[in-house]
Amino acid sequence: MDDFYKSFNRSVFGDIDCDSPDKHKPADLVLGSSDNDSNYEMNGGTVMALAGGDFVLLAGDTRLSSDNYILSREQTKLFKMTPTAVFASSGAWCDVIALKSQLEMRIQLYELEHKKTISTESLAHLISMMMYDHRFSPYYTCTILAGLDSKGKGAVYYYDPVGSYERVRYRVVGTSYALLLPCLDVFYGWENNRLTPPLKDEDLTMTMAVRMARNCLFIASDRDIYSGDMGELLSVTSEGMKSSTIKLRAD
Repeated sequence: MDDFYKSFNRSVFGDIDCDSPDKHKPADLVLGSSDNDSNYEMNGGTVMALAGGDFVLLAGDTRLSSDNYILSREQTKLFKMTPTAVFASSGAWCDVIALKSQLEMRIQLYELEHKKTISTESLAHLISMMMYDHRFSPYYTCTILAGLDSKGKGAVYYYDPVGSYERVRYRVVGTSYALLLPCLDVFYGWENNRLTPPLKDEDLTMTMAVRMARNCLFIASDRDIYSGDMGELLSVTSEGMKSSTIKLRAD
């Protein structure tokens, strides 16, 4: 590996002294440190969203961790972007904040130029373009956008780190997704059970969605050490947004 870094330094950065242990290797700026240091850190947490016929419900925990240390027990992961759309994300917290800040700035520029509030569909595409523009140093985030579309129906958009996205009925991201996504498949999607027809968006009520989200957060706090402390539920309807909290495991 050391020979590779030396040849990479010379081929890219020219004939400079990169072999001295006292000097920083230029290749580290592109490939990362040669001693296996990582520029990213997963700070844990879980967020999820459920789309109904005329509403969308988001849920997330408030724990922020670093390895085995808890940095905060009161950090929300749900951010209101417009009156009808919410940005939810977990992962490397520095990248979450960077993406959120850039998104808020782009929304303000859009509203100044077009003299109207950006729609949820346009906001979903904007996030995709922002993440794709950053693809060579991607945001290390697990990102969801949820809100009401132009027809007033619930919409959930899920993103990969380089901006590819799709509209789904429900999604869980974060450190508990492997535990909770099968739960939602059973509670809501029935993706793995063909004996019973899947529940349609129009048949999902707010009460049912809240019960599913609460149960999922309880499961996450019991089985995932990076999720817990408090659970935040945020509903988006044509009448506005309503937020509530529940207590989770704090150990």
